[in-house]
Amino acid sequence: MSGSRQRTPGAVDVAIVGGGIIGCTLAYELARKGISAAVIERGEVGGEASWASAGIISPPSHAAPPLRLELGRRSLAGYPWLIATVQEETGVDVGYRHWGEILIARDEAEVAGLRELLAWQEGNGFDSEWVEATDLHDLEPALPAGLLGAVLVNDAGAVVVNRLTRALARAAVARGAAVLEHTPAVGFAREGDRTTGVRLADGALLPAGQVVLAAGAWTARFGVDLDRPLPTLPVKGQMMALADAPVMPHHVIGGAGGYLVPRTDGSIAVGATEERVGFDKRVTPAGLRELIGLVEALGPGLLEGMVTATWAGLRPGTIDREPILGLVPGYRNLWVATGHFRQGVQLAIGTAELMVDSLQAGRPDPLLDAASAARFAAGT
Repeated sequence: MSGSRQRTPGAVDVAIVGGGIIGCTLAYELARKGISAAVIERGEVGGEASWASAGIISPPSHAAPPLRLELGRRSLAGYPWLIATVQEETGVDVGYRHWGEILIARDEAEVAGLRELLAWQEGNGFDSEWVEATDLHDLEPALPAGLLGAVLVNDAGAVVVNRLTRALARAAVARGAAVLEHTPAVGFAREGDRTTGVRLADGALLPAGQVVLAAGAWTARFGVDLDRPLPTLPVKGQMMALADAPVMPHHVIGGAGGYLVPRTDGSIAVGATEERVGFDKRVTPAGLRELIGLVEALGPGLLEGMVTATWAGLRPGTIDREPILGLVPGYRNLWVATGHFRQGVQLAIGTAELMVDSLQAGRPDPLLDAASAARFAAGT
């Protein structure tokens, strides 16, 4: 992606409003199947939640309902192939490594919770195991003393999400898709219960056979225009990066409400806060204090390292903390794929697969019923 706006293309089969990890994975899956697509992004591809994400790719860290479990399972299985293919097609290194993840227990309540999680993960076919406290330091020297045990999630890895997002967009373009950056979508052309295209801020219309709203935390604004509840909520997450500590972790480490994520450039991402403060993306002293507390709890040796960056992003939350997937109620060809909260990258491949299957069939896959926007209709 060059950062310059591409000329508006002619009619496409599918227009996707939003150029984050969900929208660009969807665009690549469509292009791979020979379906013409255009991504419409008001800023730069991968520039919002995808840019701020820590990029953990792992099984669910809490027992998940059936749809999220299925999306997560498909995504976890698909990433090795997708990353290798997209890196080969674009030459972009997306910063992926299969680190493994350690989820720590600091007290008996956390031991019990992790034992339950381990049983659930094993019961669903994920490769996880219990690690006794006496073995933890040999496994991961960065961990603090005094832990009571941990779950080692062997399936887990991490990726630099904005790099992957931009690589997916580039690969989709190479297969015939269009990507319009710095191009706000402002509404839709409609005929009865169908949309015929996306109206752009410069007055142009992008005709499309079907439209998918994948605008993250901003999706609710389109719901207002459509008079349909699509109640996404911005949930702020502050993060920082560290480097040059005397002991650097070589696993993703989770616990105490956050995580440490090693990256292939030698830095460690620390995150993240969870704040409902609207569209405020400022990094604050209170947020940094919380992040330092995470370092103390998960890898205290990193306190002797150097802070190399701080940032904040807005995750697309929903009022029930579940994604919104499927047709917009009252429309036959207007779809939504948003609300993945902290799990956008973890669920992106599964989301793209089910959404493309649904777009091709002209009706939502039954697996998406639980995620329908109809659950937010008045009186339900």
